[in-house]
Amino acid sequence: MKETGIQDSKEQAARYINAVAKLTCSSLEEQAFHGRLRDERLDAFLTQGPEMMKYFRDQGFRWMAKPSQFPDYHPHIEGAVHHGRTLDPAVFDAASLGHYQKYLPKPDGAPVIPRFEDFRVLTRLRSSGQCRAEVSALPKGMSRPVSMGRSLIAQLLKVCKEHDNVEIWTGWELSELLLSGRDGGVIGARVQRRGSDELIDIHASLGVILTTGGFSQNQEMRDAYLTGTATREATSGMPTKAEWSLASDGDAGIALRAGQRIGAGSAQLGQVWGIPTMVDPRTGKVTEAMFAISKPFSIVVDGCGRRFFSESQPYGEAVRSMYERANEDVEAATFWLVFDRRYRRRYPIGSLKSTWQIDQAVEQGLLLRSDTIDGLAEQMHVPSRNLQTTVDEWNEMCDQGRDGYFHRGEDKYQQFIGDPTVVPNPCMGPVKESPFYGIRIFPGDAGTRGGPQTDQFARVLRADGSVISGLFAGSNASVALLGTQGAGTTLAPAMTEGFIAVKYMQHLARGSGVIVEDR
Repeated sequence: MKETGIQDSKEQAARYINAVAKLTCSSLEEQAFHGRLRDERLDAFLTQGPEMMKYFRDQGFRWMAKPSQFPDYHPHIEGAVHHGRTLDPAVFDAASLGHYQKYLPKPDGAPVIPRFEDFRVLTRLRSSGQCRAEVSALPKGMSRPVSMGRSLIAQLLKVCKEHDNVEIWTGWELSELLLSGRDGGVIGARVQRRGSDELIDIHASLGVILTTGGFSQNQEMRDAYLTGTATREATSGMPTKAEWSLASDGDAGIALRAGQRIGAGSAQLGQVWGIPTMVDPRTGKVTEAMFAISKPFSIVVDGCGRRFFSESQPYGEAVRSMYERANEDVEAATFWLVFDRRYRRRYPIGSLKSTWQIDQAVEQGLLLRSDTIDGLAEQMHVPSRNLQTTVDEWNEMCDQGRDGYFHRGEDKYQQFIGDPTVVPNPCMGPVKESPFYGIRIFPGDAGTRGGPQTDQFARVLRADGSVISGLFAGSNASVALLGTQGAGTTLAPAMTEGFIAVKYMQHLARGSGVIVEDR
């Protein structure tokens, strides 16, 4: 942070993280978790995070030089900063990887967007040409530029390539952990080739690190852990479906199952990294809806035709609000983004852009359209009187630029993701120009937040708090360290906890034991 001129500190970051944790925790399980163990993990994260970054920078990894403008998601909380805490990998030429390119996700034809915050500009069709050109500018001379997550993967692969001592196996899954007959510690892993019965035992003298994600794509686990009013996000009033998730297919609970089999303790299994999602009306595939619902000239309503939250609030809180609304009234447990002609002309919806694509989406039933609010309500199966009243009240509030119910657009985060060309409130615009449109919104996620419990050295713990020697875990394959979402909330712990685990292994190899001097 100092290198980029941002005024921040470890202590200020800790204050923010702890304040947000208190704000967002509700269950007894969560409150119990925020004790000594979490404090030790957080201190290790904030101490070793900069060391991890320095290590990779020394290996040739490059970050964006210009500080991010993304504010903390809860700017009113103690310790928050208005920009600079999000770190973006620099745009990278994947062609330099040679045969290592095969490990990258296949190109999907989408434009290369340099950094996450640029989505707020590029999802405005009427952004100024200068602004869009600045966002879209890429380094010259690159054969295969990649950015954001793909750049992160590519640059890590570049480090592997240059060291030339890292084996990468794809198409294999963890079957079970191998245990020592002496102390029950982990001494390796049994892996299975996907789609076959072939098994291989891999012995690990220093340890196994679980970084296989959570269980978002495992419907059986979702039904077991994410359903019921005892959980934070989930509810008995509506289902929780894997098809709503943005997580990869491999996010199937592998780490959780493996840990449970050998007695690992676990926590926070009823939580997700919530992100509103929708079915892309052009492709028919699930996609994020967090930017779509935050734009002016639109509102989100429930199955009763009423607004129930600020559509521009952080996306994790938006999903939480959706589940809470379903808990209050099961008949309300259907959610719709309602927008008008001006919204359609200004902003894309999913990957739809041209008029003929919109007409096709309407014909296929992936997008609803009507010349009247009553007609749209009929297609959405919500009470037309309620929807009309909601729209009328919204339009009146837009004239004043103030959301009297849910305070939409009143903090720096919400204003940042809004449309600065709309005044007086960049998040508010009336829904009054026909035709009117509707698209179903789901309480989706980017992964689950629960898993095996770990300590400050990323070591997996048993239910009684004792250490399972030789087993480490990080990010979504363990209990989430951070209490709420922010840009990079899962990636930063994943990289830092992996770094911590390997450093611990190094000290074991040297016979020096616990990493006391580094903390």
